Amino acid sequence: MPGDTENTSNDTTNEHIDLALYRQLVKQFIDMRRYATALFWAEKVAVLGGQEPRDIYYQAQCMYLLGEYHRAAHTIQHHKLEKNSLPCFNLLLESLYAAKEFTEAANVIQNVEVEVMTTSLINQPVDASSGCYLESNSVFGGEENHRNELLSSIYLMKGKVYEALDNRGMAMDFYVQALHKSIYCFEALEALVQHEMLMAWEEFELMHHLPLAQQSSEADAKFILKLYESRLKKYYELISARNAEEMSPIVNPDILQFIKEFTARVQQSGTSDTQMPKVSAVKVPLTPSQFMSPAQKVLEDLKAPTFSLQTSLSKASSLIDASHRSMFDSSSRRRSRDHDTDTLIPIAECLDRVQRSTDIMAAEAEKCFYDCDYKQCLKILNELLKVDPFHNTALTIQIACLVENGDFNRLFYVAHKLVDRYPDKAISWYAVGCYYDMIGKSDPARRYLSKATALDRLYGPAWLAYGHSFANENEHEQAMAAYFKATQLMRGCHLPLLYIGVECGLTKNLELAEKFFLQAMNIAPLDVYVLHELGVIKYEYEFFDGAATIFQCTVDIVKQRAKSNNEEISSRWEPLFINLGHSLRKVHKYEEALYNFQYALLLKPQSPTTYTSIGFIHALLGNLDPAIEAFHKSLALNRDCIVTSTILKNCIEDLMDDSATIDEICSAALRDVAKNITANSRRVLNSDKFNGMKLKFDEEEEFANSDSNMVVEMSFDT
Repeated sequence: MPGDTENTSNDTTNEHIDLALYRQLVKQFIDMRRYATALFWAEKVAVLGGQEPRDIYYQAQCMYLLGEYHRAAHTIQHHKLEKNSLPCFNLLLESLYAAKEFTEAANVIQNVEVEVMTTSLINQPVDASSGCYLESNSVFGGEENHRNELLSSIYLMKGKVYEALDNRGMAMDFYVQALHKSIYCFEALEALVQHEMLMAWEEFELMHHLPLAQQSSEADAKFILKLYESRLKKYYELISARNAEEMSPIVNPDILQFIKEFTARVQQSGTSDTQMPKVSAVKVPLTPSQFMSPAQKVLEDLKAPTFSLQTSLSKASSLIDASHRSMFDSSSRRRSRDHDTDTLIPIAECLDRVQRSTDIMAAEAEKCFYDCDYKQCLKILNELLKVDPFHNTALTIQIACLVENGDFNRLFYVAHKLVDRYPDKAISWYAVGCYYDMIGKSDPARRYLSKATALDRLYGPAWLAYGHSFANENEHEQAMAAYFKATQLMRGCHLPLLYIGVECGLTKNLELAEKFFLQAMNIAPLDVYVLHELGVIKYEYEFFDGAATIFQCTVDIVKQRAKSNNEEISSRWEPLFINLGHSLRKVHKYEEALYNFQYALLLKPQSPTTYTSIGFIHALLGNLDPAIEAFHKSLALNRDCIVTSTILKNCIEDLMDDSATIDEICSAALRDVAKNITANSRRVLNSDKFNGMKLKFDEEEEFANSDSNMVVEMSFDT
């Protein structure tokens, strides 16, 4: 009827849809991780709301959470929000990065100036003079104190994009700026530290220049520094320590002073051919194009780094606006104290409680690992993994500890568990590759380690282990190629440089090996492995006095660390004492050399080479009897050693040529003869009683001596 139609029309016009209710519903579904449902309603809200930026943002965010990264990026770009709103620009970068569209993300970064963009998701009026949106304090991101957090997130994503494009200089610069925009942006610090982008001194410099005073209270600054400093390098010791607190308790100040002086002396003498004798080598002239080997190129890149921390710090400081405080600045904290005092914790109690944090425990375990205290390291890790069985940093350290201890059964269990639960993570296949490498199966080890590097190209430990799998089979070129890649990824780590130097030494390129060891020593001056390998190079150069000094310094550090850890020196240091003994032998310090050889024998008993070394020292000292005894023990363990057999033969000949030895042998023989005569005379006296008796075997002997052809006549009595 006409009247009913009119009433229905009036009821429809009086009914309304509350978009605020649906927007809140979208947020609730996102919090409940019902992303498909949230996307359904977000798209409807965007249509009903006239495509407002905040509705488009939540629609794109639901797409991102569903893993539809290209769709999310297209939604933002279609509405041209990347140039108007910081939250939308941030989401666009995250979507392109997740979709692995790194080149497109870099183009977007270059075309957008984030410093003049608005943080609001609501349509803003445009300033006619500047063409920029006018900021208002409303909704998510509208408040000024959120701006730095958004900018920090954007700079973080810029760093990730450029790092994926192998432009690590730009990436490091953006990470530093992200950390300065917001000191709470932990991911920026993690990228710098975990990916080994900074040298040790640069890490300390970065901590010193953090804008803690501008963005936090004094108590917060102490808390943040406590957490951040636990993430820094664990193997670095300050050579020029300013006070006793900065000096490690396991390092002797005399050793620190020696290393400082020795490093300067060696680096100065590296350019001089008169300081140390060089081994004879054929000089190969360079081609007219001045061909540069990959190893030399790495050294040149180290001399001319693409990143300057001072430049990044200056740029970051210039971008800090005093009015742009962090959302956790001191003023907001003072306001919050008026409303809630139950959340306030005294700083002393806070620092004590945080020691139970899994991240702090992992940092302590890593420190024990670099101090070679593997027992304590595993103890801490066992407690940590009970709380968080899949803590990524802790698992990486645990795998390294199991490899060091040779516990392949436990490593097999850990690798199997990781592959079952996280087959798409690089650490899972890294553990599998380490297991196969430990049991001597290089082919499957390389296959699984290669898979780990394919899953995460920035995972440095997998590249190092991949190089080890080639080095174990003396494939030096392939091993060095893997180490070169690790050097590019781990600028602030000394291990790739150390391993490249080892491979250069094995190929008898001693000069290049020494340069790599010195570069590694600049990063980690007190690393015992670097010192040991540098001593080996000095020995190969026939600079025996310097080699002995370096080896002795390394031994002192090893002993002090073992004493500090309340444990015995590990058998893995047996080659160190052997090398020290040979260096001392070369400089004619035979007694000291003998002491070190005997100490090496305590670390690894039944070692034929150690017995040979001990015998050689005894022979040089003129103690031929103990020398011959040591050589016999060596040959009992390794009968095919030609060197030991030759020296033993010479020692026996020298012993026989000695007149005193001949007199001793003769006198011993005369004593034996006298004993035999006395024994025979006694037997003669005792044999008189048997005279006249003819024994049965005597008759048999006479019969045997008779003519076998003799005919014997036999008669029988009848």
